[in-house]
Amino acid sequence: MKYYINTCTNPWRNMAFDEWCLQNGPDEAVFYLWRNEPSVIVGYNQDVYTQVNLDYLKANGIKLARRVTGGGAVYHDLQNLNYSFVGPIGSVHPSLFVEALNKIGLNAALSGRNDIFVDGRKISGYARRIWKTRELVHGTLMYDVDIDTLTEALNVPERSKLAKKGVSSVRSRVANVKDYLPQYKGLDDVQAALQEFLAGEDGELAVSEDQARQVEELFKDKFSTHDWLYGRFE
Repeated sequence: MKYYINTCTNPWRNMAFDEWCLQNGPDEAVFYLWRNEPSVIVGYNQDVYTQVNLDYLKANGIKLARRVTGGGAVYHDLQNLNYSFVGPIGSVHPSLFVEALNKIGLNAALSGRNDIFVDGRKISGYARRIWKTRELVHGTLMYDVDIDTLTEALNVPERSKLAKKGVSSVRSRVANVKDYLPQYKGLDDVQAALQEFLAGEDGELAVSEDQARQVEELFKDKFSTHDWLYGRFE
């Protein structure tokens, strides 16, 4: 499996790269690890007006992005690590990431339809998209995510009634993996360990200047636009 070093933290560009890689990437499978600045990423068919606390996002400078896969809204910050696997159908699976997590010291397992758990608590969610003969699987890994901000940014049912209980409820169901990985100094070290395990011997994916321009066009013309983010639900 090839790998790509993605240092971009702009969620719109990262969503654009996912789509570009799905539709234009190499014939073989490729993976990349990446992070986003504080942002909420909604699923392809989600109504942002019901799923996201837009006033809170605006007041706190949190970006809104929409991905090409389905599923629920998620909060990202720089203490959350994201992963993408792209390749021919059948060549990529979330179990690849679970294997890597276990290799670096977690006791992780797939659970339910789209989740990865440790000790009965969710540490990761993932989604997938098929395009022609290719497939994208991408997801999150909560390392030391700000749970309070996560809870405020996403619309929690009956927010006014739940108050602090809502935060406690979220904390009981999800977990940051920082506490499970004391042998690592921080997320940079965890990312490096995962990168080393997953990289294999197939080498790095080279992205040409022309290909980079294609990604930039997707970013400008689609993923950062009002129509993509809000249009279908206005």
